[in-house]
Amino acid sequence: MSDDKKLPLNRRAFLQEAAAVSVGTAATIQAGSSTCLAADSQFAKRSLAYASIGTGIRGKGLVKDASNFASCKAICDVDEAHRLEAEQSLAEHCKSKERPPMTPELLSDYRQVLSREDIDFVTIGTPDHWHTKIAIEAMKAGKDVYCEKPLTLTIEEGQQILKTLEATNRVFQVGTQQRSSRLFQKAVALQRAGRVGKAKRVTCALGGAPSSGPLPTCEPPVGFDWNQWLGPAPPATYRQDNSPKSGGYGSQFPRGRGHAHFRWWYEYSGGKLTDWGAHHVDIAMWALDKSDGGIGRFTLDPLLIEHPVDFAEGMPVQDDRFNTATRFHVRVTFSDGVELDLRHHANEDLGFGNGIMFQGDKGRFFVNREKLTGKPVEELESNPLPAELFASIHPALAKGNFWQMSNFIDCVRTRETPISDVASHHRHLTVCHAANIALRLDRKLVYDPAVERFVDDDQANSFLRREPRQGFEILG
Repeated sequence: MSDDKKLPLNRRAFLQEAAAVSVGTAATIQAGSSTCLAADSQFAKRSLAYASIGTGIRGKGLVKDASNFASCKAICDVDEAHRLEAEQSLAEHCKSKERPPMTPELLSDYRQVLSREDIDFVTIGTPDHWHTKIAIEAMKAGKDVYCEKPLTLTIEEGQQILKTLEATNRVFQVGTQQRSSRLFQKAVALQRAGRVGKAKRVTCALGGAPSSGPLPTCEPPVGFDWNQWLGPAPPATYRQDNSPKSGGYGSQFPRGRGHAHFRWWYEYSGGKLTDWGAHHVDIAMWALDKSDGGIGRFTLDPLLIEHPVDFAEGMPVQDDRFNTATRFHVRVTFSDGVELDLRHHANEDLGFGNGIMFQGDKGRFFVNREKLTGKPVEELESNPLPAELFASIHPALAKGNFWQMSNFIDCVRTRETPISDVASHHRHLTVCHAANIALRLDRKLVYDPAVERFVDDDQANSFLRREPRQGFEILG
């Protein structure tokens, strides 16, 4: 869909004549320096209602974020502990903002959410392998969707979501929050403005995934529905290591299958290539203006690959430990000669860690969540970027700083396309998925975006989709 395409209004949302859900819900709600609601006054005072599906670490944050703009009607998770923690977190958030408390219903089955007529949109913070099924069924049920990244587990899933989005005309925001950061927006504008000359190479340093020893089998925690957590994924025995926890993201959970550590199993995620690639590759492709299917064929060359388990025909042999790539370097070469390097780390020869380096024939610059540096950045003081350039990249950028969730709510009200749209996310994440397939097969591949298939490689194409477990097919 184009950025300015208008979609049909959500009839239920705008016919409800309810009181504002909190002191902070009005014609404008401030989040830091950003304006959070659209200026259209006829809708600004209408209340919205939502449900949060999947309320672990990131999902719990979405519960709070959405509560700044709408009333939380339901919290849904297959883990009772997560439901209760999210409920408590929401209560504390409302209290800290001096807002009336919300009383969401606590549910374990997301289908109970989708059948409700009083819910306008859902946030999805489940593990990656559940995103597509829930998102498609939510759209078919008439709900707008905010879904965490990476949106999909396979390339075919992105095609399925796009098809449903077109058929249902819902508003869909992907949780690639870096698009709402002015640092990254400036980086995109610098590249688009040719401030480094002709693009030659972009390097995305994504970080390496952790490894584990053998993880013992055990019973899932009380109140945790392991079968439902697995959902579309293949049957697997629950495993958990009760050794002392290490630092880092998700360290509050013991290493194992499930919860934060699902990222390190190909059954449920794509490791760092999709976990961080969904962020940095998205920005790189956005900056290079390679968001559509007309970019031509590109090659994927695995220059370095280390997995913590043995692989046979692209599949992990051991099933008792983490299996995503711990160290990697894949070089993606586009039809115009521009190279995109996807690496676990770039300190060895480029001198930087997690982040993105843009290199052209006239210079280079670096960006991550803390800084934007390089000569082209220094030259902005005397040669600023034209304001209209940002609007040409995406209309929302004309507003300057804003918050990802606020942009979503703006679009729920105006029916415009959000800053992190599904179409471009699918194109960008396809590069990550294809790179993972090259790593798993340990050979050079050629991918054709026009037909969304690998060229002359049936085995690689067999990884474009995964058969869902019986009983967990997409409904509707």
